[in-house]
Amino acid sequence: MSIRWYRTFLAVARHGSFASAAQEIGLTQAAVSVHMRSLEEQLRLKLFDRGARTALLNTAGRALVSRAQSLVDLYDGMGGRLEDQPLGGLLALGAIPPTFSQLLPDALMALRRTHPRIAVRVSNGVSSELFRKVEQGELDAAIVSEAPFEFASGIRWQTLVAEPLVLVAPAAARFRTLAEALRDWPFIGITRSSWSGQLTHQLLRRQRQKIDEVMELDSLEAIAAMVARGFGVALLPYSAYLRMHGDALRVALLAGPQASRRIGLVWREGKGHPAVVAALRDSLVAVKPDRPARLRRIPLA
Repeated sequence: MSIRWYRTFLAVARHGSFASAAQEIGLTQAAVSVHMRSLEEQLRLKLFDRGARTALLNTAGRALVSRAQSLVDLYDGMGGRLEDQPLGGLLALGAIPPTFSQLLPDALMALRRTHPRIAVRVSNGVSSELFRKVEQGELDAAIVSEAPFEFASGIRWQTLVAEPLVLVAPAAARFRTLAEALRDWPFIGITRSSWSGQLTHQLLRRQRQKIDEVMELDSLEAIAAMVARGFGVALLPYSAYLRMHGDALRVALLAGPQASRRIGLVWREGKGHPAVVAALRDSLVAVKPDRPARLRRIPLA
């Protein structure tokens, strides 16, 4: 059971509607609805008489108000005169799978050393899904690829690493240019609905490269595995997961203007656990980026 549910409940009690409560506490109306449904399920009580535009407290809801307020006041007062105590708390963090190879574990180990009382609950997913959960308050922060749109007010972004797009091919592949590789081999693409997929397909369109796309997958690790088995070539952000395949892959940088995928931390300013999020951000920024070393450069055409 989350203290956030009780804060949301009190906001709904004050305003009499999910929409007005959402505006006060900085959540979407859908997120408020989820919080209230979760609270009712946990308590096994119906708390509201719901109308088309209103959510009025019923008898059980009115009885809960004073208890909920006492609980929130107690929770808020727990930090009184504890400024000198070690930083701690539970952080709900989302992360895209490629960061599990190096960036995330390195940062979490550093965070554990400097702030052992911070507990981190990690969930994975695609960038768009994790970003939505941060917006709705389900996650305190998330490590995602850069969005192809401007963030709403109150959403903050910290760039952590820029991963250049590289051509990934089977070890047996022979080519001198990107165009030759795409001509001679099937193409395995990143799902177009993902932010990374949009980046790679924009590059191909901009360079007017023709492809024979035989697969479209949402997992970069799965794409690398399929390339290593000889099913085709791919354009992927360079990261530590590519080294797992050793000599089974040929990896080449693209000459000319370099396209990169930026990975960063996204969070809601002033919400959740700001001090804990700041500690995580410091640990992430301190991780030494994984840079491609001595990779062959190939022209586009």
